[in-house]
Amino acid sequence: MDFIFANTAYLWIFLGLILLFSEFLLPGTFVMFLGIGAIFTGIFTRLVPIEFYTQVVVWVVSSLVSILVGGSAVKRFFKSESSVDPFIQDDFLNQIVPVETDILVQRHGGKIKFQGTLWDAVSTNSKIPKGNFVRILSRDNLTFTVERVDS
Repeated sequence: MDFIFANTAYLWIFLGLILLFSEFLLPGTFVMFLGIGAIFTGIFTRLVPIEFYTQVVVWVVSSLVSILVGGSAVKRFFKSESSVDPFIQDDFLNQIVPVETDILVQRHGGKIKFQGTLWDAVSTNSKIPKGNFVRILSRDNLTFTVERVDS
């Protein structure tokens, strides 16, 4: 056991390298920053002999600093892009579709059939029984808001 605690600097560096290489197997960049913190802890421990518990504190702090500084650098160099394509139309608006399960007022549970798939649906003003047809007014994630169509 004395051998392990006598060589903790090298163990931290080895752990850091393992974490850096495991970044190739794991998604994201989080593990890389933990590895950088471990390598820093190993170098610091080699230069300044400190107790193991203090080394753990140094690793946690250096990992947090690495995440904060490195995370902002990654965001700056690899900007995420999101855009709204004006050519994509809401093809579901005003479509007339059949009711598969009774649609309730402002409560989930109702189903409509649109493009061969069952979707959740809610009504804004009245209960709509199965077998009727409805017009799609809007969509919120996977739930359509519909109104009854009088035939």
